[in-house]
Amino acid sequence: LMAVAVVLLVVMLPEGEKPTHRTSLADPFRALRHRGLLTVGITALLYNYGFFTLLAYTPFPLDLGTYAIGFIFFGWGLALAVASVFLAPRLQRRFGTLNMMMLALLLFAADLAAMALFTESKPVLIVCVVLAGLFLGVNNTLITETVMISAPVERSTASAAYSFVRFAGGAAAPYLAGKLGESNVHVPFWVGAACTFLAI
Repeated sequence: LMAVAVVLLVVMLPEGEKPTHRTSLADPFRALRHRGLLTVGITALLYNYGFFTLLAYTPFPLDLGTYAIGFIFFGWGLALAVASVFLAPRLQRRFGTLNMMMLALLLFAADLAAMALFTESKPVLIVCVVLAGLFLGVNNTLITETVMISAPVERSTASAAYSFVRFAGGAAAPYLAGKLGESNVHVPFWVGAACTFLAI
């Protein structure tokens, strides 16, 4: 699939305009001085913690075979793709960007809380993983669009600054979730739910 993606990018993506000036490595950090961009970045850091807790930790309590885990997360990815491309734009037009972002985050936090309550139930975990794809798909689309207009800097600079902040949550979650899960299997999901709720 990655090879197909590379071929499609080479064949179908038009050439972009050449940049008019160089962007330094410090520019994304300077961009974080803008309150809007920093706020969206911190929001993404918190919900990314929950996101990567789901991705990295859920296979352990599921305790299923490789193919079973693969099919479950295939369902998650399919739900995420459908929500990103089809649901998010329609919901945004009908209810507004901020309202839908807050609702998607609230639903994802509730989803993680359900996983925390019913960690021993594999059917509940499976359903919650797939449902999470819908909430994350909507939120990912809307928050990415929001970050591009939240600071008066170039889109590439805003994206770099935002990605730097948000993936701090993604980097911390797998390690911390694993450590927390060693003592209590429910705690990683509770922490992920709490972080996601704080993002609202």
